[in-house]
Amino acid sequence: MTRAISIVAAAILITGALAVAGCGQKGPLYLRDKPPRGVKPPKPAPYEPVPYPDASDAAQREGEDVPNR
Repeated sequence: MTRAISIVAAAILITGALAVAGCGQKGPLYLRDKPPRGVKPPKPAPYEPVPYPDASDAAQREGEDVPNR
């Protein structure tokens, strides 16, 4: 029982020490608005518009006869 308590206490102390140290970070963390010079972010996929439904598609859904084209 005391060994388990000492292991938990050691884990808490180690975690606290790492949190206080902050891994060398100075100042608050932030996300950059722009990447640094020389680094270009990947381009997003081009916009692909959704086509309008065909007149024959609408007629099929309504159960009407579809005229031949």
